[in-house]
Amino acid sequence: MFLFSLIDFNLTPLEIAGNILTFIGMVLFLTSSFCRKKKNILLFQTGNHSISSIGEIFLGQISGAIQDGISIIRNIFILLNKNNKVWNIIFIVSAAVLGTVFNIVFQLDEPVLIAIGFLPVIASLQYSIVVLFPNIKVPYIKASMAFSSICWLIYGLFLKNYSMAIFNAAIFIVSIGSILQYMIHKKKGIEVKENIVEDNQQSKEEV
Repeated sequence: MFLFSLIDFNLTPLEIAGNILTFIGMVLFLTSSFCRKKKNILLFQTGNHSISSIGEIFLGQISGAIQDGISIIRNIFILLNKNNKVWNIIFIVSAAVLGTVFNIVFQLDEPVLIAIGFLPVIASLQYSIVVLFPNIKVPYIKASMAFSSICWLIYGLFLKNYSMAIFNAAIFIVSIGSILQYMIHKKKGIEVKENIVEDNQQSKEEV
């Protein structure tokens, strides 16, 4: 009930524009899930990060925009075949440091917003670290996605990015459903894919 109390539909034109841009970005992200080629997936997700970051700036979501900005650069490196473990670590550290610095500097007089601003930093950091493990199992990836989506959902509600909140609520439900399905299949002895080997990120994101 507390989360619902945060909803305020009295939006300014800039906030409406931010929600529209985020919605378009999230549609691009969903579209990427239907692509079969890694290049197309990355292109759609880069489009998502680009458009969503502008929407987040309109809504004052500085730390969220930083995470998307780093994701854009990382995806470009991947598309150019320049990415490796060293660059992955650099991107992870950069996202955490820049997200923290800009979150504090731009909201020095708003301690509550500073606290909320750490949510996307935490979400991106923990997911990025999880997917670095070479033989990470499906449930851990899904659990990481679920945690990340909750962080982004709360972040969106506090800063009136309802498009972000709705899409991340859906991602949370799907992630939890996938975990339950995995556990049921394992219990029944049904063969399931244990590891994720794709060099790709969600999450939202996205990675």
